Order: sequence, then structure tokens, then C-alpha cells
Amino acid sequence: MGRIRGTVSLMIRITVELVSAVDKSRSRVLGVGFIWNDGKGSPTRASYGWQLMKAGTDRIWKSGTLADFPRTSLGGWDLLFRALKAAVGDRNP
Repeated sequence: MGRIRGTVSLMIRITVELVSAVDKSRSRVLGVGFIWNDGKGSPTRASYGWQLMKAGTDRIWKSGTLADFPRTSLGGWDLLFRALKAAVGDRNP
């Protein structure tokens, strides 16, 4: 994960995997994403960087930042939702 700038001691790793119910050897990773605190926030509101990788590579597909996230009132799923919305928008109405 050498493309993340600065020093990151902890991050959230999201793996999307297609798992065969019949033959586990046919399972495959569809994509991997990362979310990390970039240190530009307060104890209650934080800023996060995020990256979504191209499937099967170490190349970045989409990346960005989420500023002013209310980390004491919302959780990891909300953080992931906001990163995905920033990456793909409302293309799935």
C-alpha cells in the first residue's frame, strides 16, 4: 500500500469478494479499498483519505478525501458509504 502519502499507522481495509457456494476455489476478489484518518480533524470531526483499487492490481481506480466526518456519531459503514458515494455518485438509482 505504498501509494498512501504520509505515515498511516491504522487504516480500514475493505475487500469485496465473490465467494462460490459450490466451489471455494472459484472465489475471487472483485476489489479492495482503503480508508484512513489523515490527521486533519478534531476529536469529534475528522478528515479521511480513501482509495479504491482496480481489481487484481495495485493501481488506484478512484481516490479522494472526506472532510468534517462526525466520527463520534457515525460509524464505519457511514464512512464507507460516503467514500463510495464520492467515487461512483448516484449512478444506481
